[in-house]
Formats: sequence, structure tokens, C-alpha cells
Amino acid sequence: MRHRKGVKNGGAKFLNVLQGANHADADRWYETMKHYCDPNVFPDTHFDGWSMGGQNMCDVHLVLRRLVALRHDGLLKKGIHDWMHFLGTSKLEWAVLLTDIQRAVRKYVNPNFTISFDCASPFLATANGQVYHHIDLPHNEKWCYRMSPIVDDKKYAQDTRPYGPTVVQEGFVDHFDESPISRHLTMKDICIYKPGDLNKIGKEGKTSWDSFSYALLMGHNVWMHLEAVQRANREYDNGSWPAMMWNQNGDHARFKDIVDAIFATSDRAEAEAIIEHYDRYWMDIVGTRGFKGKKAKNSHSQFNALFDVEEVNDGIDADDINLDETKLDELESQ
Repeated sequence: MRHRKGVKNGGAKFLNVLQGANHADADRWYETMKHYCDPNVFPDTHFDGWSMGGQNMCDVHLVLRRLVALRHDGLLKKGIHDWMHFLGTSKLEWAVLLTDIQRAVRKYVNPNFTISFDCASPFLATANGQVYHHIDLPHNEKWCYRMSPIVDDKKYAQDTRPYGPTVVQEGFVDHFDESPISRHLTMKDICIYKPGDLNKIGKEGKTSWDSFSYALLMGHNVWMHLEAVQRANREYDNGSWPAMMWNQNGDHARFKDIVDAIFATSDRAEAEAIIEHYDRYWMDIVGTRGFKGKKAKNSHSQFNALFDVEEVNDGIDADDINLDETKLDELESQ
């Protein structure tokens, strides 16, 4: 902050990162860090928005509480705090959930407010031999992009058949949604090495893929992930929804209507009361890395109080044949 130019002087925008392993941690982090976004405290060098990490990026209960706090602390101002980024977010339900939140904040608080999110899933999947092959958006059920281990066999090194139809024909997957990249691929474009071929370090490896095979499939996966997010939002706007977006065990309220009510009131206590009223519903909204509402606030903090954890990254078992975004959530957290 001492050395930045500031946006007014043509400098880059910087987001204030909020972390925290549970609600109490996240609250302490926010109270410690929030003044760095305050233009009254730092008139020319304040941060320009928010980046949501830790529990903040996967627990909708905490997300809504934080946004209400930001609004009433004067830290969602138009032209000053227009951006909020969610780290490591890959679930399709969250693609529409965050759209609902963005629309409500734009409607009642800041018309410039924009939410973005990122994930490494398309790249992690490819690195572990997985390819996106189907976008599945059944009404009032779980929404997901499906991925599976895909062909890696030297016997296809001279196979000129089209890639997508062939992996279905050969039984690797039962459905293959094409991307603009995959439509131009043949089997031999991915399975480069034939028996006896030496790789770039002069050895005969087990894989038939070379580095460009990975690049091509990563491109396919990235396109499929973007298409899944965009298609999910189109379906949602056309009246379909994933089960998570409807409070089926309570008053049968839609998520978008609850969020609209939270931001429609200018009274902080009333907004917070609405959030707490739906406490049980928030526990049904699964976040990235499997966190669920207050359940994560209580069990996660208690676990940390009792155990020391040493993280181990074992990667993906090659025999895991039905990897979807749930498994990738685990990988992204390691």
C-alpha cells in the first residue's frame, strides 16, 4: 500500500483477501483487515474490493453475513468496492448461487458490483488423465459436469477416427459433449506415441500422450467448464434449478427470493434475522471442499482444537473411474 499508485493514478486494482477456517476465525480476520479497504483511512491507496478465501468462499451462510456487514460498514461502495472474487469455486450450483447474490447486490446496494470465481479443475483433471465429457443439469436434482479417465493407449497412435465419437464407440465413456477443440481431433492427435517410440528424453514411456496431448485436452476441459457455467445460468434463468437452490425441507422458498429479501431491507438487524431464520437451509447448500453452513463452523473448529493435521497429497488413484467436481474439490484443497 505504501508503494502502489492507486487506481486514481492509473494503478492496478487490488482485492483485500478474507480468510478464516470457521465463522469465528473469519469474523476476526474481517475485523482486522476491513480498514484496508476504507477510503477514509487510506484515501488514495485503499484496496478496491474483496477476495473470498477459506470458509468465506464455500459457506453461503458466512458469505451472506459478510456481505451484509460490508454493506453496513460502507465497504461495498459504487466505484470503490465493485469487485468480489471467490477462490477455488467449481460447483455448478455455486455458479447460479453467486449470480443471484450479484443481482441482489446490484439491485439494492451497488449497481457496479461484480462477482468472479476461479478453479483449477480443468487442469487438475487433465493432469490426472480425466476429461470432461458431459454436462448434466437435471431439474431439481444435482447439477454437475462429468469427467472420467480417458483413452491412453499406444494402439491408437495411427487411428484417424474422430476423437469424441470414437471414445464413446470404444466404451471409455457413454456420452461425449464436443468442444470446438475436440471436434477437430482424431484419436492419433492425443495418443501420439506408438509402441517403440521414444519420448522427448529419449526413453520409451508407458503413456501414449505427449505434452501437447495434455495441452489439447486442457483446452477442451476449459471450454467445457466455461460452457457448463454459462449453460447452468441459462437453464436457471429459463426456470430450471438444481435441488440446492430450493429450500425443500423448510418453507419451500427459492434461494433467489431469500437473497432478494436480505438485501431489500436497509435495516441490518432485519437482514441478519432473515439469514438466521434460514439457518437449517444453509446447511443443505454444499460448498466447494464439502463445507456445509454452520456444520463447518462447529465441527471444523472443534477438530482443529483437538488434532494437529499433516497434509498429504496422494493425487488421484488411476482406478477412480467416476471423478467429478467433488473429487476435484479435494484435490484443489491440497
